[in-house]
Amino acid sequence: MCMGLIGREGSGDGMQIPDLVELTGISRPTLGKVVNALARKKFVRTQRGVGGGVRLAVDAESVSLYDLCVAFDDPLIECHCSFGFGHCAEIGPCPPGCLCVAQHTKQVEYLKSTSVLDVADTMAPRLKQAAKRAEQAQRKR
Repeated sequence: MCMGLIGREGSGDGMQIPDLVELTGISRPTLGKVVNALARKKFVRTQRGVGGGVRLAVDAESVSLYDLCVAFDDPLIECHCSFGFGHCAEIGPCPPGCLCVAQHTKQVEYLKSTSVLDVADTMAPRLKQAAKRAEQAQRKR
């Protein structure tokens, strides 16, 4: 989501961490860890100080959720049998036409076809609503 927001709302100058914290509602320490992990994988560049911030190192439209799963070794992209047979494969203990394989195929197709920019576009209205609710709750205190 952070990459999509930077691509969507950030100019060529990138975005500041406090702006991302405000937009996402993610705590500053957690967001810092996310940004550092993305920087280590060369998805973003960071610069400290005046004129610094977080910039995309890649085009937000070209980075899919699947790309992030691969980069971070997410087990989500591997098919595991829901019936307890382990790793699903064309040939193996799973019954032919196993539902797990079909469901996993759909899941991977979704991950490959959804960019980080798509995620930001979907989440932006919800983030604004959540920020409003948080602000209202804080005023009541």
